[in-house]
Amino acid sequence: MLFNEKTQNKIMSDLKKAVSTDMSMEEGTLIDHSFRGAAAEFEQAYIELELIEQNGYAKTADREHLILRAKERGMTPFPASKAVWKAEFNIDIGLNTRFSAGELTYICTEKMDAKAYRLTCEQKGTRGNRRQGDLTPIEYIDGYESGILKELLIPARDDEETEAFRTRYLEAAAAAQAFGGNRAQYKALMREIEGVGACKIYRVTQNDRRIKIYFLDNAYKTPNEAFVADVQEIIDPVGKQGEGEGQAAIFHVVDIYPCISEMVEIEAEITIDTGYSWEDLLVNVQEKIDSYFLELAKGWENEEYITVRILKVNAAIADVEGIVDVQGTALNGKKENLILDPNMIPVRSVIICRP
Repeated sequence: MLFNEKTQNKIMSDLKKAVSTDMSMEEGTLIDHSFRGAAAEFEQAYIELELIEQNGYAKTADREHLILRAKERGMTPFPASKAVWKAEFNIDIGLNTRFSAGELTYICTEKMDAKAYRLTCEQKGTRGNRRQGDLTPIEYIDGYESGILKELLIPARDDEETEAFRTRYLEAAAAAQAFGGNRAQYKALMREIEGVGACKIYRVTQNDRRIKIYFLDNAYKTPNEAFVADVQEIIDPVGKQGEGEGQAAIFHVVDIYPCISEMVEIEAEITIDTGYSWEDLLVNVQEKIDSYFLELAKGWENEEYITVRILKVNAAIADVEGIVDVQGTALNGKKENLILDPNMIPVRSVIICRP
């Protein structure tokens, strides 16, 4: 129903049409006064009815009602999570030891190797993904000299935004019913693992009776070896594959792989405006290229393969203030679009400005 057509004036007109034409209905008459108050109430009622209709559909519902609707399918927005780092120290430390770095604090949760540990950021959200300075013990540790955050193992995420949750819910509702280890089930299982952002699933073939799953972390980057091992353990533990010990269906042998980062070198003839230098502009150019590559990585899951297009690279570079023109662009030494393998994402390498 088109509730937006139900304005006070339109309702007034409709009400007056139902009254005998012999009666006076000009402005100021008793009929006009009584209809005007009723029309205002009706208009408000239609506004509320429109909100009810909008919130009855996942595609148009506000966040509160979208969450209520999604709960019927057992789905809720992903909450903000905590970043997990590999840290290295000059000595061995105890579990549950706490450290500070910058404005954040960390707690030791697992020993990985001699003088190497997993540290979990105690603050939620993507700020925990940024490398801080040296680690300082919150309580005194005898013999402690140094500690650093070496490698981000599991990126944190912020609370899932409304539109991202809406898309995820609509995709789940539209997908085939997940059951018995079908594609929809494996995708749902992967999406529920903390830190997983996207995945591609390959069925068994006549020559290879193993299911293969490639994935990106939730920053849409190539996951590290430790995270890949964690996901493998959750889905189908090594040494027990096919036994149904993980979340994979029994008899299903599932191998987990990281999506591969393909380094992309960019070389172009870049005309720079007066008053600027390449050194001044390089950081901004890198940010624009990174943004374009991130956009491609976010679409990797739903594409057969990624194509890095010279036109888009040129547009990203030219979008930087101080750059007048971009020509003769080459990607990895070739003046043509770069087509990546199905399980690759582009990562910026060097950017060379030719004279």
